[in-house]
Amino acid sequence: MTSKCIRRATTDDVPVLTRIRNDAHTKKVACRDYAWGKEGDGFSENWVRNNVSQKEVYVAELEGTAVGTFSLVLDEDNHWGHQEHIAGYVHGLSVRKDFNGLGVGRFMLDWCGDRLYALNRRFIRLDCAVHNVKLCTYYESLGFIRVGLYAEPEAGGYVWSLYEKAANTISAHR
Repeated sequence: MTSKCIRRATTDDVPVLTRIRNDAHTKKVACRDYAWGKEGDGFSENWVRNNVSQKEVYVAELEGTAVGTFSLVLDEDNHWGHQEHIAGYVHGLSVRKDFNGLGVGRFMLDWCGDRLYALNRRFIRLDCAVHNVKLCTYYESLGFIRVGLYAEPEAGGYVWSLYEKAANTISAHR
C-alpha cells in the first residue's frame, strides 16, 4: 500500500514546490493554456515563497516524496463573484512531472472535499481555461460539473470554466 499524505507547506518546501509548479506550467503550455504564462515564463522561488507565506498552500506526498501542490481558499473568489460561504476554492493544482496518471490530482481534490465538508462547506470549486479541453475533461471525469463561465473583462482576456462538486462526494478510487 502506498503511503499518501497532505500537509501544509512551509518555506522549506519552496524549492520542490517551484519545480512542481513549473512542471504543471510546462504541461499547461503544451495544451496552449497560457493562464500561468507563456513558454519560458514559469514560477520563481520568490513567487512560490510569497505564495506559501500568504496563502493556505499544501503539499501532497507519496512515500515521503513531494509530488503535488495546491492552495485552498475559503474566502470569495474573483471568478465566482460574491457568494455565500458555502464553498472552498482550489487554486494552482499541480502535479510533479513523472507522477501524472497516478491519481495524485484526484487524491488532492478528495482531500479538499473532505476538509471542506468538515468545515460545513457544501462545495469544492475550481476553474480552468475553457479552451484547455484536456483539463476540463479531467475535472469532469472526477465528477465536477461546469456550472458557469467567467470572461475576463479586458480585451483578449481568458474565458474560464467554473466547476463545482459536492464536498461530501468521496472518490471510489481512493
